[in-house]
Amino acid sequence: MAPFLDQIGVVEALHTYGPSSFRADDISNHIIVNVMRIIAGFPSIHDYTLNSDRSVAIASGQSLNPCKSRFYGSLDQLRFSHLQALRNDASCRARELGIIDGKTIAIDYHCDPSDSRFPQDKSLSKAPDKNGDMVYAHRPQILWDSMANTIINIAYCEGRSRATSALYRFCEENLFKIIDPDVIREIYADSEYTGERQLVYLAVRSQSDITMCLKQNPKIKRWKEETISKGTWYDYRENYRIASRDFTLAETGKLFRFIVKQNKETDETRCFGSTHTDYSPTRILDAYHIRWPVETGIKDLVENYFLNKPPGTSPEKVETHYYCVMLARIVVDYFSAVFRVPQWRTPEEFKCVLSTIRTCIFSNQNCELTLHESGDLLITFLDGDCQVIKKRLAELLLSRKEAGLNTVSWWGNRGVRVQVTDQYAF
Repeated sequence: MAPFLDQIGVVEALHTYGPSSFRADDISNHIIVNVMRIIAGFPSIHDYTLNSDRSVAIASGQSLNPCKSRFYGSLDQLRFSHLQALRNDASCRARELGIIDGKTIAIDYHCDPSDSRFPQDKSLSKAPDKNGDMVYAHRPQILWDSMANTIINIAYCEGRSRATSALYRFCEENLFKIIDPDVIREIYADSEYTGERQLVYLAVRSQSDITMCLKQNPKIKRWKEETISKGTWYDYRENYRIASRDFTLAETGKLFRFIVKQNKETDETRCFGSTHTDYSPTRILDAYHIRWPVETGIKDLVENYFLNKPPGTSPEKVETHYYCVMLARIVVDYFSAVFRVPQWRTPEEFKCVLSTIRTCIFSNQNCELTLHESGDLLITFLDGDCQVIKKRLAELLLSRKEAGLNTVSWWGNRGVRVQVTDQYAF
């Protein structure tokens, strides 16, 4: 993964936007180490010490048993201004490489319960967890590319900020500085952003259509009652019925299609809205599934990229962790886009998750690391290659070497080569 991380421009970005202590261009750079340990499958630096493979600790360039304080102490020098520029640089680079499409975007929050003993001192606010209980939590705001199914940006939301008040600054700093409004075709938002002002802002600023799941605040309840009383019910799939009505947004005069979806058995209702007044209510609801990749994407970030395990509770360290998670996800998406393995993809052409790549290439592999005569690092897999994945990987790295794309700046511009032998084929 190292050549692909180098292509994202992480070293150049740290030299340009980071503090002076992060301008090291060797493996001791803590951002690089943390991105690599996420990709390799270690939830924290402390997990290195619990690993029986000593080469992992040596590769960090720090010590045989790196301690948490040594790695995370220097992260105190990173500020939000540094991280904002670093995240935007990574996102712009991902778009240049074709990883991000930017036409269909989903916005969402994630609730990350905090384990701090003094959450009020950290200005953390309460938010509902998966069980609906109110807990002190970090709430990262996430922009997701629904078509490319990859992350665009992620930012730490200040403790007492709410989605409706944080939306403007978040989009201005993390979306419109990366993707021009002329490119965006559709934005999907969840119920946290319910509010006419937020809807008008997204529609006017992005010059695109907006589709939202609506939280039933007093105004939405009033619209719902009016739609039910004056509208006509239509069957939607087997278990639901829907009614719709067009309302005029007061600040712009634009029409907004409001839809009530009701379960026939339980009478439970959900409300949706869209500026797509040219779409039928059925088409709007059918298209709302395009927002779903952000939900599965967040789940993937939690399970495979350890999103919910930030180093400490200080806001800067939490956002530093988000930056490393974002880099790791972009690198893996870049790698899987270039190295397309049929066994790693579903019939629907869904991307493979990082755990699949780890199983095939990283974990439980017997290898030798030597220096190739060209000066590159040579990884020799010793247990054969029954699926012919490693042979294809060797060919890919060789072809990228010829194109000048297989170099790693923190290894003295050495590249990476792969070869395969079977030590049991007597």
